[in-house]
Amino acid sequence: MPNVLVLGCGRGQIPVMNLCHKYGWRVIGVSPKGNYPGFDKADSVIFADVRNYKDVLIHIKDIKVDAVITDQLDVGVLTAAQVAEYYNLKGIGTNVATLFTNKYEMRKRAEQIGINVPNSICVRNSDEAIATIENEKRLKFPLMMKPADSDASRGVHKIYNKEELKDLFLNSLSYSKCKNVIIEEFIAGREFVIEAYTSNGNTTNLIVGHRDYFNIPDTFIPCATVFVDANSADSDLENRLKRINKKIVEGFGLPFGITHAEFLYNEAEDKIYLVEIAARGGGVFISSDLIPAACGVDANDLLVREVLGMNLPSEIALTKGAAAYFCYLLPEGVVKTIDGTNDVSLKQGVRKAFFDNIFIGMTTQSIRDKSSRKGPILVEGTTKEDCYRTIKKIKYDLQIKIENNGEIRNAIWE
Repeated sequence: MPNVLVLGCGRGQIPVMNLCHKYGWRVIGVSPKGNYPGFDKADSVIFADVRNYKDVLIHIKDIKVDAVITDQLDVGVLTAAQVAEYYNLKGIGTNVATLFTNKYEMRKRAEQIGINVPNSICVRNSDEAIATIENEKRLKFPLMMKPADSDASRGVHKIYNKEELKDLFLNSLSYSKCKNVIIEEFIAGREFVIEAYTSNGNTTNLIVGHRDYFNIPDTFIPCATVFVDANSADSDLENRLKRINKKIVEGFGLPFGITHAEFLYNEAEDKIYLVEIAARGGGVFISSDLIPAACGVDANDLLVREVLGMNLPSEIALTKGAAAYFCYLLPEGVVKTIDGTNDVSLKQGVRKAFFDNIFIGMTTQSIRDKSSRKGPILVEGTTKEDCYRTIKKIKYDLQIKIENNGEIRNAIWE
């Protein structure tokens, strides 16, 4: 059996592992040590740092590798490209992968092809940041500060003055592998998400969605992303978004694969800004479940077949639909009761519901970033309104009680 290296063993990589098995390939999972569900799905596991391709190469030097793949894992994208180049396997190329993982290089390339991006600087320490801001005068507080190469909103802060910049800089820097931090203008607006598939350099938009955020000041944690098929997303704004997304992916030179792009629309300026774009499927099971639920296209199957050298359909045809994920947060304390999980899982319109990250007696931590979210709950329907109606019923059925110093609080949905 040929061997396929799957970078990452989290639950987001399990759909890819299952497809590789379906096509008769042996799965070698690569992951740091931990409690990851992919360990049970893989035929064998190598414990290595997925972010470090040299570490991966050391651990696989005695193994015949026939293909390498990752999905729903940003830190695996560049490593997969590097390993593929080293073994002369099918991959997207290191230079292309860098454009999709380093946010500063991403912004520079986007500007070159005529895409709006926030004014930004890339710095290595807070003194350099403050000096550049004072000298150039093109950045005014409030500003956004984020690691140049990270995911899940880790180390992302809205800063209002130089003191906050200094206080929070090291936190942002700690999440950057390349040890660079981006500081950029704050763009107010509605956020949109587009998932697409590219083959032979030609990009097909699959689903278009908008994001809802938790109402927690100065945090940027989505509570939901609600999608419709790209054909149904036909407003003037959505059509502009689709054209821009295709221009970016093809302008970056992606040869194949799933992309997950995030945009901000500033209504006052009537401008669309690129926030970031990744050469992978969206996490929270967007690529494996929400894309096929909303438009009928199995993007993971296309990706696996492409990497394994199999034939793809001559065209990608979309069906009409809608799908969404909804997450919730737990306030600090101890989980006392969890009721209604069975009712939620069986409810019409629910595609999947995940409760493996909560249990009675668990101690919850302070809310930090996307990794603090619980769930997700995946829903589907014909329209976005169907999705919202389903989650409204779920919020009523699912009751989670958290105790802190004698006070009982509920899960946070908004």
